Amino acid sequence: MARVFIVDRWLKNDENGNPPTAAMKRSLANAKDPMKAKVPAEHRSSTYGKYDRWRCRWYAEAQGVKTEKSKTFRLLSDAEEFKAAMEDDIRRGRYHDPKLAQKPFRRVAEEWTATKADIKPGTLRRYKRELRIYINPQWGDTPIGDIKTEAIQKWVNQLSEGGYPADRKRGTENTRALKPRSIRNIVRVVMGGVLGHALKQGYITANPMQSVATPRVVDDDDDMVFLSIPEVEDLAIEAGRVKNDPQDTLIVRWQAYVGPRIGETFALQVKDMDFPRRRARIRRTWAEDKDGKMILGSPKNGKARWVAFPEFLVAGLERQGDGRDPDDYVFRAARGGNLWVNTWRSRIWSPAVRRAGMEDSGVRIHDLRHTYASIAIANGCDVKTLQSQLGHSSAMVTLDTYARLWPEKLDEVADAVGRARAEELDEAA
Repeated sequence: MARVFIVDRWLKNDENGNPPTAAMKRSLANAKDPMKAKVPAEHRSSTYGKYDRWRCRWYAEAQGVKTEKSKTFRLLSDAEEFKAAMEDDIRRGRYHDPKLAQKPFRRVAEEWTATKADIKPGTLRRYKRELRIYINPQWGDTPIGDIKTEAIQKWVNQLSEGGYPADRKRGTENTRALKPRSIRNIVRVVMGGVLGHALKQGYITANPMQSVATPRVVDDDDDMVFLSIPEVEDLAIEAGRVKNDPQDTLIVRWQAYVGPRIGETFALQVKDMDFPRRRARIRRTWAEDKDGKMILGSPKNGKARWVAFPEFLVAGLERQGDGRDPDDYVFRAARGGNLWVNTWRSRIWSPAVRRAGMEDSGVRIHDLRHTYASIAIANGCDVKTLQSQLGHSSAMVTLDTYARLWPEKLDEVADAVGRARAEELDEAA
């Protein structure tokens, strides 16, 4: 049976092996000053009157190796309470080594990310980025066992309002309020993943994340920005003016009126274009590998697809392919190579957003894809067609993302059912 032993650190047997008497123990228990208790010198240990008197000792087994553990207490009642609880935990397999809870959060986070071999490199890079920028500045040096629900909740509120610590290179960005979806990913997915790993490894006995409330991602998803067609055109024109290059105008229009991911757009080659059918083959995308290097890979859902583009884009796209080798990129750098997403974002997109007066809207390149979806749905696009165009893995993903954009047709359906009934009854009559 698992046992915890309580040892008196102040009293000892004499040279002949005689233990302290009951009278000596009563005198010591009743004395305010242990040095004045009626305890002979031969029964006083080297630690008599020093430090905590009572020590609990027990053995814990990990990976087949038994290790002696101990914890000291000032009062015997506290030691006995700990003994009872510890023996119960050991019997039931709930034993937790208190020293493991002293691991700094950042070390546990490193262990957790090392287990993420089954996710895409870009996702792992995002996890590490959110740890570096948002989580470790607040929690990195905190012992994993010292992280409490109340402290996490306070930090979540800071993320919502601004004023949280962050590792950012630029100015006051660490004070900017984050959007609900970003907070959910940082807190629930990444920090929650680390704490879940800590619980699984036995570093903590309960997950403090369970009772934390994060801002609700509402139906009117404020992480998405849907531009009007005039706003798209303003952005497209301003993008072309940044470097006086009509290709940048075409890129904005392509994103907003066709809807691919920007990494897919910059991976397009001339041979992927079918101008007579107004189709483009999306078969590759630029993505980050585990070291942050951009590499070409398959689209997000792993499948190639054809996308359709409107007639008014044909002339500009044909000019992009005129006199070009089939392996050349459709959208390319000045010297003929591929465009890099981050470079285009900083040199073209961000200046265009400022020039168009949209810097406070929070619009991102990816919002051009959302804008395409909103325009398509408003003009009668069904779920399966939109799924195919956007390259979603399933229609459920499309519905989860854009369901609120489809107009309600309850009245139309009710009227149609009524007409069908009337027609059937008339025919029967």
